Amino acid sequence: MFTEPAVALDERVELASAEWLAESVRFLGSRTRGLSLPAFSISERLDNPPPHLAASDADGFGYTLRFAGDEVTAEARPDPKADCYRVADYTASVLYATIVYDGDARERAVRQTGYITGEGLGDWQGRMPDDPISRLCGELHDHMAVRTVMSPDIRHRAEALGLADNLSDLDERGYTILPGAFTEQFADQLRAEAHRNHDAAPPDVGFRATMLLKRGRLWEEAVLHPWVLTLMEHLLGRGCLVYQSDTIIKGPGLDTHPGLHSDYGASRIPEPFPDYCLEATAVWAIDDFSLPNGPTVVMPGSVAKRSQAPKGATRDGTKPLVMERGSIALWHGGLWHGAMPRSAPGKRTSLHNAYCRQFMRPLERYDDIPQEIVDRNPPAFATLCGLDDAFGKSGDHGADFERMGYAAKMGFGATALPG
Repeated sequence: MFTEPAVALDERVELASAEWLAESVRFLGSRTRGLSLPAFSISERLDNPPPHLAASDADGFGYTLRFAGDEVTAEARPDPKADCYRVADYTASVLYATIVYDGDARERAVRQTGYITGEGLGDWQGRMPDDPISRLCGELHDHMAVRTVMSPDIRHRAEALGLADNLSDLDERGYTILPGAFTEQFADQLRAEAHRNHDAAPPDVGFRATMLLKRGRLWEEAVLHPWVLTLMEHLLGRGCLVYQSDTIIKGPGLDTHPGLHSDYGASRIPEPFPDYCLEATAVWAIDDFSLPNGPTVVMPGSVAKRSQAPKGATRDGTKPLVMERGSIALWHGGLWHGAMPRSAPGKRTSLHNAYCRQFMRPLERYDDIPQEIVDRNPPAFATLCGLDDAFGKSGDHGADFERMGYAAKMGFGATALPG
C-alpha cells in the first residue's frame, strides 16, 4: 500500500486564488460560530503575482479578510486601510504560507525563508488583536499550509526568486551554482546529523548514507528547497520525484569518482540520450568545496553529446565546482562529471539530492513513507514522494483516474504553464 497525501488532491489551491479565499472563509466560519468578535480586518497586497492570477484592479492583487460577530468575509483585493496590512512579494509569501512545521522546525524554516528571500514576517502595519482573532489566524495558516501549492508558472517563479541566470546556465552549460543557498546554522545541523548517521553505520559500508527522507526532518526540509525545486521543475517538469537522497563524507586521500560519468548510468538510459532531461542532481556544500577538499568536477557542455562518458575518460579539461559552504551545485543528469581526491586533513560533508521525471523509477522508494512525515509537510513533499501520480496505484477496475486527472490539471511533465 502507498501513503496518502495529507489532504485530498482537490483541496490544493494557490495562495490568494478564488479557491484559496473560499476555503479560508469556510474554515474560519467553522471556527467562529457562537463567537462575538470585534470588527477587524487583515489584508495583504501581493506584488508580482504570476500572470494567470494577476488582476487588472488598480488596487493591486491580494486579499482582505474581515471579522465581525460570528461572521468572516473575504474580498479578492487588498485594502490599505485594513486594521492589519502589509505589502509583500507573492512568491516569498507562498514560501511562508507553506511552512507546516512546528517548534524548532518552524523556527528553522522561517529563518531559512527569510535568508533566501530577504523578506521577513514582521513587516505588518497595525497590530493583530489578542485572542481569539490572533488564534484563528494561526489556525488558518496551519490549515492552509498543507493545501497551498507553488505557482505552476516555473519561469515566473524562477525570475521572482532571482534564478533567471541559473536557468540560462543549466540550458547552456548543463550546471549552475547557487551561492548562499542555506544558512550557517542549517549547515551545522546537517553536518552533525550526517555524521551521526555515518558513525552509526556498520564498518566498511562505504562513504554514503541513503534513504534520508525517512531519517529526520532536516532532510525533509532540504529536499523542498525552493530554489532547487524551481530549477528541477525547469529541467524535469512539474510533478518530478525524489530519485535518491544521500550524504557523502569524504576523508583524506579518498578518491570517490576518479573518472567521469553521467548520472544516467544508474537507470541504464540508452544512447543517444533524449534531448530533454530525465534526472538531475543538487549537491549541498555542507563543508567548503575547495580544491584540497576534493570538489566535484564537470565537463561543461557535455550534455550536448547525449551519451555516457567514454570508458577511461579522465578529469582532463574539466572544471572544478569550487564553492563555499552554504552553496548548492545543480546539474543535468547527462552532464559528464567526477570528483577530485581529497588532499586536506579532516572530512568533507555533502548532501546529494537527486530528482527525476515523474514517469521514471527512482532508486529510492518513498511511496510508503510513514503518514506522519507526509502530514507535517506542504503538498510538494507528497508529490516528490510519488503519492500524487497514478503510477503503481491501479486497482481491480482500472487506473487511479483521480490522480490521472490531477496530473493533467497540474501539468505534470510540463516545464511551462499548462493550458
